[in-house]
Amino acid sequence: MPLTTSLITRSCSLHPARIDPYWGYEDIGIFFLLMTLIGTVSRLAVRLHLLRALQLVNPQPGLQCVIVVFLLLALYLVLKLRYRRQVVVPLGWVVPTLRYTAVALLIGPIFALGVRLSIRSAHPAISPAPKIDFLVLALLLGPVLEESVLRGCILPVLERTFGSVLAVSVTAFLFALLHGPASLVHWIWFTATGMAYGWLRLASQTTTTAFFMHASYNLALLLLGAA
Repeated sequence: MPLTTSLITRSCSLHPARIDPYWGYEDIGIFFLLMTLIGTVSRLAVRLHLLRALQLVNPQPGLQCVIVVFLLLALYLVLKLRYRRQVVVPLGWVVPTLRYTAVALLIGPIFALGVRLSIRSAHPAISPAPKIDFLVLALLLGPVLEESVLRGCILPVLERTFGSVLAVSVTAFLFALLHGPASLVHWIWFTATGMAYGWLRLASQTTTTAFFMHASYNLALLLLGAA
């Protein structure tokens, strides 16, 4: 009996417990309404000459950081104020197992290598993004926001309603759409990476592993671009 209990305890520690979402489509709609509101306020600021139009087309890192932090706070407050329950852990931000962490950190750079080779062959003159933009946004704040919203919040709700395959596919499509791909190659790679993040989220039962893969993918793109 003690041996059985020990094995069960060890198994639970190696595989994070599944946490079903207590939120729903209405909460997701509220969050996207807030995203739309930010866009409206930004355009109004341009009309009032508080912002230059160029700052919306090519926003500086400082402005992007403010927007990302605001959206993260908005997601947190929508869930916290409506339900008065814990937010971070139910969104999947828990410590993953070593196995899934290793998988995430390995697959991310592999995908990045495929992307870099594909884009280089189609557009040899492409130059890497500025390092400051990448380190602040693409390496940390961007992945945290995107994984919190898409894989932490939306994916579990879709899975509960439609199943894993459709949930992963829809969130991958949204991921690609939010990045505004400029070509078919970009569409393919954004969708493929989005699906990989989604399946890793479901397999590990953590959003953290999806973040690790996302961040390592972006870091590898930066290093490959600088090579």
